[in-house]
Amino acid sequence: MDNVQRLLELLPQQYPFRFVDKVTLYEQGSLMQATFNPVPLQPYLGRGDSLPVTVLIEGLAQVAVMLTQLETRPLVPGEMPLLGKVQATISDEAASDQPICYELAPERIWQRQAVFSGHVRSVDDRLLLSATLAVAIADKGSDSS
Repeated sequence: MDNVQRLLELLPQQYPFRFVDKVTLYEQGSLMQATFNPVPLQPYLGRGDSLPVTVLIEGLAQVAVMLTQLETRPLVPGEMPLLGKVQATISDEAASDQPICYELAPERIWQRQAVFSGHVRSVDDRLLLSATLAVAIADKGSDSS
């Protein structure tokens, strides 16, 4: 799991915009599970009772970026991950003071793009969100001016 944990450092999102704290399971070609504790980010996310749904979707997308890198290759300088289409169903609110758990499985992976399905659950296993999302790896444009 050490190599998987190092992928957290490869995410372009850094504190306070990283919504994954720990990868808890990785099964090659099959599954990734990860967790996020929102409590340290409450000053940035607001002190409401529930997390914004965008945090759940972005966290799931960050797991997708890590899973894509494990299944293909790590990002290289000059590349960046892009979130494409997201189709999500919200089932319940996520408490802002409790960790959440992500689970993501590949539906299809190519070299520079992938489609995943997954869900976000509370620590007491309540389904919060189900989603299908597409990610891609793009080359950063060069500034010619």
